[in-house]
Amino acid sequence: MPIGGSLSEIAGDARAVVRSDERLILLFLLLLSVVALAVFLHYTTLILDGLPEVIPSEPPRP
Repeated sequence: MPIGGSLSEIAGDARAVVRSDERLILLFLLLLSVVALAVFLHYTTLILDGLPEVIPSEPPRP
């Protein structure tokens, strides 16, 4: 068996492992982004619900 062939097989396997690791990292970052967006929207709606209305529903009485 030639030495160059076995080295290229090892290098190919290492590249496949790196690709799968990169995919896992990208998936983790995607999930983290979705969670961060959900938390941001949740707290934004809580803050906006707590604010008073800009235009009152009833006109002021004289």
